[in-house]
Amino acid sequence: MSTIHIPVLSKETIEVLIDGGGKTYIDCTVGTGGHSVEILTQTPNDVIVIGIDKDGESLKIARKKLEPFGSRSKLLKGGFEDIEKLIEPLDVGPISGILFDLGMSSFQLDAPKRGFSFREDGPLDMRFDTEQELTAEEVIKTTSQEKLLELFKKLGEEKWSRRLSRVITERKANKEFETTLELSDFIRKNIPRRAAHKTLARVFQAIRITVNNELEDLKKGLLESFNILDIGGRMTLITYHSLEDRIVKNFFRLLKSAELITVINPRCARPSKSERLRNRRSRSARLRAMKKIKEIPEKIAEMEKMDMEKEWEGERSD
Repeated sequence: MSTIHIPVLSKETIEVLIDGGGKTYIDCTVGTGGHSVEILTQTPNDVIVIGIDKDGESLKIARKKLEPFGSRSKLLKGGFEDIEKLIEPLDVGPISGILFDLGMSSFQLDAPKRGFSFREDGPLDMRFDTEQELTAEEVIKTTSQEKLLELFKKLGEEKWSRRLSRVITERKANKEFETTLELSDFIRKNIPRRAAHKTLARVFQAIRITVNNELEDLKKGLLESFNILDIGGRMTLITYHSLEDRIVKNFFRLLKSAELITVINPRCARPSKSERLRNRRSRSARLRAMKKIKEIPEKIAEMEKMDMEKEWEGERSD
């Protein structure tokens, strides 16, 4: 099993994040520690990084990788949707920068036992936090045909959603799906061969997003992160698919229209050709960055309690 995860858009992300100076940064998706190492390497010895992740196995690797930096790194197990509660006991002062590197890591994808890959045989798991109860197997087992259709269509943006939701429901009535290859082989048999790879990627994405509640957690995490970010602080976000990028883009638009931020890279940054060749998993990545210029008004701070579907998700990303 590979434990190597190559940080995507590392140079561009770190340059923007630390350009404003400051003493405390938060890596909301620390993973195996790649971006955090770069932040600590490129900043003075009085700078600290707080790393947050749901994945206990990734944190073990990050802890070892960050050990040379001593007390300059602090690692916390949890999700960025609870960032305010997680960092409150630390009493670390103003937060100068916050980094999100969304989606799953190579470390997770390359571990068959985690069930993220449709190419390797493993349990239908897909949990970022292996201590949570809901797994991919449970999602498939308990979700109706109608809800599977909605899941594949909305979270996978998959054109074969109707057929797949029907045949999967028919099959599981006789025999449940238990492994990744069991599911992927079944899907391959029920769609044209030319569509198999992209369809499998979209279906597995839809299930993974459901298992980990990724989109709702992202919305909450963005709000909480902006709330704790200091005036003049930077926020950088790396997205990998249109659903999460749409949320980030529209969140930026909402804050910009309220004159709360300056968008640092309006067109967003993408990996260079050399990075895409060196790391194929970087090819869909987009980096968006902003600087906070005002505190968030109460009206916007309460928006997670409102019906904000149009503002959050109503428009496709550029």
